[in-house]
Amino acid sequence: MRSLNDQYNINEGKSIRFFEGVIEDYGWKYRRQEKDNDIDGEIEVFSEEGETTAKIIKVQLKATTNLEYKENSVTFSAPVKFLNFCDVCDIPTILVVYDVDQDRGFWLWTQQYISQTLDNFNARWRGNTSKVTIHIPLANEVLEEEKFYSELKNISDTGINMIQQLRKRDTSEYYFTILEEIGSSNTLHKRVSSKIYIERSFATSRDSMIELIKKINQKFRDNYYDRGVWEGKENFSEPDYIWLYFYDDLIQFEYGLPFCRTEWVKGEESSFLLLKDSDKTQLIQEENIRVSWEHNRPLNEYLIRNTTSKNDYLKQVLNTISFTLEELKILNVYFQEEDKSNFYNRISEKHKDYTSKYLLLSDILPPFECKTLHEELTDALGDIDNLAIVINNGQDNEQYISNHYVSAFFSHMITLNKEIEKLR
Repeated sequence: MRSLNDQYNINEGKSIRFFEGVIEDYGWKYRRQEKDNDIDGEIEVFSEEGETTAKIIKVQLKATTNLEYKENSVTFSAPVKFLNFCDVCDIPTILVVYDVDQDRGFWLWTQQYISQTLDNFNARWRGNTSKVTIHIPLANEVLEEEKFYSELKNISDTGINMIQQLRKRDTSEYYFTILEEIGSSNTLHKRVSSKIYIERSFATSRDSMIELIKKINQKFRDNYYDRGVWEGKENFSEPDYIWLYFYDDLIQFEYGLPFCRTEWVKGEESSFLLLKDSDKTQLIQEENIRVSWEHNRPLNEYLIRNTTSKNDYLKQVLNTISFTLEELKILNVYFQEEDKSNFYNRISEKHKDYTSKYLLLSDILPPFECKTLHEELTDALGDIDNLAIVINNGQDNEQYISNHYVSAFFSHMITLNKEIEKLR
């Protein structure tokens, strides 16, 4: 019995040979891409005289043994990662779904489908993390017929312009957020650096990232120039260097752990300053951008393994939050009493709880959105525990206790309640 992996490779090979044969029988070329990309190949379109038109169409092939047929269409679950790539790619891209059992293929121009169908009838599709259901008309069958070749030829001729017209906005903006922008120019060079957050599902695709990197760099060049014109500066031009740092988790941003770094240099003759030519970098030659993918990040692996989700974090600390708020309130009330015996007795009774809960907090790595709550909770419980320590060591100066500890209790309560409310 063949393994599932062997069968997958066999079916994939069938889909490649099927589509490659249809394309090359017409005198066009189909060039396979390396594996593990979002794109499996490219069609190079040739004229009737056999001369290249220099026009290409990118292709993603998907083989399946359970294609669902409807009255006028076939239904397929497309990887959202591939659709994300198409969403930012300006080169026409088609999806070809190959029915292994029936030896038939159906194709879809994905950028057109995204703009005309998904964005209108499934507007939240970009929020999916795995698959998006699409419907391909039965009329879009891959056949050795003039209709099929003519439609692809038309896409190759007009596709780039059509994509710009179809998109209602710059779709790249769905996938990134600028966290920080820093100007670091000197008298010789104009330099810009920025830290950028990328949606994690998008960041897993290097093909998609390359397309996005090109667009973001262009935005920075345009914005830098536009700002100079707006401010009335003379002889203002693009920056000389742009350094971008990409993060797919805000914890990574906090600890300075980008999964990708890029450097753009103005002019092909200029030298890269930060990212030198090596087997660890990738050059986007037409854009003069060098890319470094950060593979070895042991601290990042530790953060991924130990950081909890918001819901899991709140479950872990809910009792500690309630305990801390109660102690802050009770100790504050007891300290206002003329007879401080209730205050000291409470601290003596609960000291072990203060210490154990404080130590428990130090073992928890909160998600980014809970960071402020965690810091405040740690500070509040730390103040209570430190108060218990100094009292057990013989400190009974009420003015000292008030100034260094109790006076902060009310502020801790206000901040904790505010942070809890933010997370609801």
